[in-house]
Amino acid sequence: MAALTRERILQTAVRLADRDGPDAVTLRKIAAELGVHVTSLYNHVPTREAVTDGIVELLLDEAKLPTGPVPWDEWVRRYVEGIGEIAATHPGAFHALGQRPVQGARAAASFEIALAAFAEAGFSAADGFAALKAASYLALMIGMERSMVARGQVLETQLDALPEESFPMVRSVAADVSDYEYVWSFGVETLVAGLRAQLGPK
Repeated sequence: MAALTRERILQTAVRLADRDGPDAVTLRKIAAELGVHVTSLYNHVPTREAVTDGIVELLLDEAKLPTGPVPWDEWVRRYVEGIGEIAATHPGAFHALGQRPVQGARAAASFEIALAAFAEAGFSAADGFAALKAASYLALMIGMERSMVARGQVLETQLDALPEESFPMVRSVAADVSDYEYVWSFGVETLVAGLRAQLGPK
């Protein structure tokens, strides 16, 4: 049997979440998947929160976010795209990103790059942090929708329940616009344009 390591435990947790959903990830179920007693996990992941932090760490590694100097707008685009890709690839485990703040140097590395990029562009420290948070909000919301698409669980408004005479715009737009990629891209470019406007004319 392979040695029990933190990495192996966390990879099992990711696999379990993707297969059975995020609620299935408990220390006991991870131990059962690995064929070990639950107490064997405690030296590596002592709590359920430690597992969640580790899942986030693994997913952010897989997202291949920028870890070297990049322009701030490139960081925003690559961050949202990277988070979206892991949401589509790991629709169950992805939900860990919304459960706890990012913990540890490994998971936070790209945020240091982002703040440096915003500062280099002329954002104040407060505005740079706010910009990072705005990108994170957008990435998580797009990621949530991408994870739903990946699971085939997209929730749509029941247009038949809305009277056409009272909701002509909703019915026409919802019927005509079904390109998720366009909507996601529009959101990213709108955020980039809005942040650029905060810098004012050069």
